[in-house]
This record gives sequence, structure tokens and C-alpha cells, in this order.
Amino acid sequence: MLVGVDVVHASVWSLDFHRKPGPGRPADFSDLGVIGPVTELVDVCFGDTVHSLELGWDEAALRELDLLVIPAAGGDGASFTEAECRLLETYVREGGSVLILGDGEGRSATSGHHPFGITVNGLLPGTRGDSPDSHLLTYDFTVEANSTHPAAPGVGGVHLYRPKGVESSLVQLVPVVEYDGHTLLGTAQYGAGRIAVIGNAEMFALPFLGREDNARLLLSLLSWLYRGEAVQHIDQKVLHVVDEHRFTTRTLPQGENLKEEPGPHVVDARPYAHLLASLADGYLPDSREDQEAFLAEAELRFHEFPRVIRHALARFRRNSTDSGVLLIRGLPVDPDLQPTPAKPAEPLPRPTPMSELWLAGFAQALGEPIAYVQEKQGQLFQNVAPTRHNAEKLSSESSSFLLDFHTEAAFHPFMPDYVLLHCLRPDHERSAKTISASLRMAVSRLSLRERAILSEPMFQTGIDYSFGSANGQKGNGPVLRVLYGDPFDPYITVDPDLMVGLTPEADAALKRLHVALNEVKQWARLDTGDLLIIDNRRTVHGRSEFQARYDGLDRWLQRVCVVRDLVPSAAHRRLRRRVIETAFAV
Repeated sequence: MLVGVDVVHASVWSLDFHRKPGPGRPADFSDLGVIGPVTELVDVCFGDTVHSLELGWDEAALRELDLLVIPAAGGDGASFTEAECRLLETYVREGGSVLILGDGEGRSATSGHHPFGITVNGLLPGTRGDSPDSHLLTYDFTVEANSTHPAAPGVGGVHLYRPKGVESSLVQLVPVVEYDGHTLLGTAQYGAGRIAVIGNAEMFALPFLGREDNARLLLSLLSWLYRGEAVQHIDQKVLHVVDEHRFTTRTLPQGENLKEEPGPHVVDARPYAHLLASLADGYLPDSREDQEAFLAEAELRFHEFPRVIRHALARFRRNSTDSGVLLIRGLPVDPDLQPTPAKPAEPLPRPTPMSELWLAGFAQALGEPIAYVQEKQGQLFQNVAPTRHNAEKLSSESSSFLLDFHTEAAFHPFMPDYVLLHCLRPDHERSAKTISASLRMAVSRLSLRERAILSEPMFQTGIDYSFGSANGQKGNGPVLRVLYGDPFDPYITVDPDLMVGLTPEADAALKRLHVALNEVKQWARLDTGDLLIIDNRRTVHGRSEFQARYDGLDRWLQRVCVVRDLVPSAAHRRLRRRVIETAFAV
């Protein structure tokens, strides 16, 4: 089978089939391509060739093709001439096949020429969601396919995403997938050839291809267009595509050491040390006596930071980074640094004004700093240092074992959006690594089925040790989805040490995610003055083991948690305080 993909008429299809950049799309969206999976499936399952028709197509070019893939007219900005429409009709009438894909963006054109008289209608009304949001409509749901259609034998449920109906004034479309009386995927015989049209082909984009029978439907549809019958041995091919094949959507940095890997995730503050130190001079409100006054002053002084630092943080707040972290290197540190606290949970004998100023300034620029009543006595600026009695526990005060990847406070209804770690003193051997792994870098290493399972509420996490749970107790917290949010650029909530899958398949997907995260892990040995900002909804983090000496010179970080918005937790905070007092029954 020789497939040609029309990239000339499409305004949002790229020559790189794995990307659909188009106007206004962030460059770091890796899964947006609709035709990426289609073209790769042809190679994976049929062993055939896909050609990019970069110069368009004419009668001679069409004569060489078994299948032509074109955008729906108007659906994504495509515009066809009357002559091109006639040429397509001749091509199909004489035995060719055309797959017409709407990509879910834009509106159907009200003027111009539509191949085969096919138009894509507007977004269909969704279905009513489940409680407690039963008053809302969801555009992400499942319907039954027409399993008697020759392009869909054995296909049951089809997962839809923002469905759009299609209709034709020239051919009679036979529904393969329909909803509320509207045809969403239809086919037609036209002379000796065949046509298939999909109102919104994002049901075959990577976030959804592993759901329900979507992959089975796509493979059968391609085979029907090419041969006039469903693909043979469909189960084996579907299993390969859904359970085994990994779609690599784009090239990502391979280096593990964050400090040595160039990119927007690292900003060097050392050239601005004199300016930054001057910002810490003069009167500062005492953070213990008037916390809000201190935070307000820190926010104002952050506006005087070097532009390169403020710009990097603003960009990180809006779009994060591929690595999911932002490392500010070499901020000035208090010159008379006191010993590493032997009891990190207790307030320091005197504050660390310079460190707290940096933490407060960056935190206020990202959102709102918060604390939890169960951690460090509800302190806003928390000290992270090793202690003897927690050396081997699932705690930030451990040292003698690996603190595995986790989302900070994954179990908490008001978990932080960011975690800030400022290094005041590294460990003696400078061997401790703060490890991170970004979902953006790991997601292409998951199979389509694993992504689908991880997006369902099939995982129960545990409550952290510091919040009152027994050490290592799994599954005594809420049931949640591991992947959530925008399906094309999802967020992650995971804690492998405390989380269990509620089915064997869910547990297997969780284990595979852990492997994928380890495959893309990166690390930084934090040195004096380094500030690591972790996007807690896109990136998991951990820490390697190190040797603690308990001599007052051990590794010492200060930490602040940040939420973008204080409103959701208002009922769990008293008198406008920043301490969240949610209690857990453990």
C-alpha cells in the first residue's frame, strides 16, 4: 500500500507527521498530531510506505497512490479548488481511496469547494458527566460502533474526544460511529473506490488510540480503504500497536546531569551575585514575627532581580520545561551560616534571611507559598536535613537509602504546584543527587494501553509518614488518576512507594511508568546557593542516598511549597493563614 499525505492543503499538518505545530501551538506539545499515528501505523502494521505530498498532487501523482489522506475542507483551514475536487472524484471513481480527516480545530467553511460535498459540522453537545459534576457536559466519552460495517468488524466501544458530525451532499455516508443521530465517522463507495471521513480524527491521536477499540477501528478502516475488507489477524496487530509499540513523538535531551545539559531549565545567577546581595541588604521584616510583611517585601524585591532570572521564571510558570524543573545556580548565601539543624522540624535559633528572601521571592512570583500543619510544625520555610532516627524512613530526613520518585504530597487534596529546594550546604562528599523525571520526556515510552489505564481512576495512594501514616503503608489514601488534565500534555500524580493499582493491569501500568521515568531521569548535585524549582504536576523527584555525619556540617536544604491559588484550600486554613490543616484518618 502506497499512502500519500496531503500537507499542502492543511494549515496545521507538519511535514514531520509526529508534530502538528500550527499557529499558536506551544512547541512542547508532542502528541498533537492526528496523522502521526495514522502514518506510523501503516508502516508498523502493513509494512507499507507513506509519502509526504509536499508539492501537492496532480493526476499523475494520484495514479501512483493506493490511499490519499487529506484534511477536511474548512475544518483546519483547508481550501480546495473546483478542479481539485473533480480530480479527486475521478481518482476515487477509478478505484482510488481517500481518507478525510477533520482535526477538531476551527470551523467548517461556509464557502469554497468541498471534496465529495463533505462538510464537517460544529462540536456536538456532550454527554452529562458523573456526580458531583452532573450539571456539566463532557466531550470525552464512549459510544458503540456499528460492528456490522465491513470497516469495523468486532469493534465495540469507541472513545470519542470532542466529536464533530459529518455530512455530504454528493455521496451517501454509511455511519460507522454515530452519536445522537449524527455521523461522526462515515464511509461511502464511490464508483470503484472508497471514501472514509472523520469529523474529528483526534479520536485516533495518541492520547486516545489506546482507549476502548479505537486502535482496532483505525486498523480495520485503513485495511477497508485499501483492500475493501478488514485487516486479517486484527487481534495480533492491535495487541502489537496498543500494548507493545511506543510512539516516539520528538527528540528530547538525553543527558542526565541537569547542570551540563544546555537549555531553558538552567539559569546562572553567579554573574549577578553583587546585585542580588545588595537586594538583601537593609531592613527586612522578621519572617517569624510578621510573615505576611516579609512575603510582601520579598515580592517587591523580586521585581528588582536581573531580567534574565525573572524572564526564565515567568516562562517556566507559563509553560514549564521539558525537564520539568528550573535550576537557578549560585544565589548568594548568608555569610554567617549557622550549623545544619540537628532537629529540622524545630524552628531555627535565628532566621536565615537571605535564603528565606530568595525562597519567598521566587514563591510569590510563582503563586502563593503554603505549609502543612503536619510537616515541620507548620513552618513555611522548612529545613531539610538528615536525622539519625529517620535515616531509613520514607522521610525528607532520611539519608542512608534512595528516596524514590514521587509527586510531593500526592495524596493531599491541596498538593503543591511547585516545590522549591534551596541548598545552603551540600553533603560532605558532594555525592547526594536530587533526581527528577519529567512526564513529557517519559510519556512516549509508554504503550497506548498503559497511557489509557493510567488516565483512569484505578490507583490508590498512601498517606505520607510525616502526615501520620505508618511507615511504608500503601493504599490507605484516596483513589485517583495517575495521568490527568489536558490529554495531549497531561499532568502526573504518582508515588510508587505508597501507591497501588486496583487491578492487575493497573498495577502493571504503574510499574511500567516507574521504569519509563527511570529511563529519562535527570539529576543535579545541588551546591551552595543552588535553587531547584520542581513543577510538581509534571515532574516527579527523589534523592539518592548519601553519608550523613551529624556533625553540624551535613547537607542542608530549605524548602517551600507553592500553590498557584489559595482559594481551593480556604476552608482548611484559619484566619487567612498559609498553613493547611487538612486532617487524615490513618
